[in-house]
Amino acid sequence: MPKCSTSKTRWPIFEINLSLGIMISFIWTAIRLAVGCTYKYLNGGPGSPAFLYIQRAWQSRLGNPITGWMGHSDMFEFALDYQRDAGLRHFLTGTPPILSTALIEPGVDLLLEAGMNALREKSVQQSNYLIGLWQAWLEPLGFSLNSPTDTAVRGSHVSLGHADGWRISQALIQDMQVIPDFRKPDIIRFGIAPIYTRFSDIYEALSRLRQVMDQKLYERYTLAENVVT
Repeated sequence: MPKCSTSKTRWPIFEINLSLGIMISFIWTAIRLAVGCTYKYLNGGPGSPAFLYIQRAWQSRLGNPITGWMGHSDMFEFALDYQRDAGLRHFLTGTPPILSTALIEPGVDLLLEAGMNALREKSVQQSNYLIGLWQAWLEPLGFSLNSPTDTAVRGSHVSLGHADGWRISQALIQDMQVIPDFRKPDIIRFGIAPIYTRFSDIYEALSRLRQVMDQKLYERYTLAENVVT
């Protein structure tokens, strides 16, 4: 976690890319600085904009070493000297990517309309359901559960382990059109986006995983791993 320092104080800068969707209050926790992305749980993709949070009391006191036109106090004054905006805008250095910014807005609107409490409740129910299917179908086939069973400390994905995890993940992608994530040494991760993931999707994904094992489809694939998993 990087730190921001003033002449008297050092503060942590919280990177919250994977914390979106978890009930975090910057006000209650007194977080002063945070950065994050929109390409995961905010329904963005590659190239979608990042965001910056600075506690209001400190927005005018912290500087941006990379200055730009969008951060000027009056962009259309065209003054000879740079006068930074007093608020958060002085951290802008140029024109934001318009298409990416426009496309991310409806994705965020959907999440706000659904409400974070309702989405979190559904996420917990769906991850519990996935774990139940693992216990019934996959634990007897040698899969381990690598995610916490305590929902208070579990996010919106479930990780399963298997000695042939890499080859199994490739069989899921190539043969079953199920897209998990793989992490060394043997982790297959299933992400749950409750805004659009259905319980039937979870059932179908694990049913296809069981089919991969029953038919030994993973044996077609080598142990050579790709750069992007």
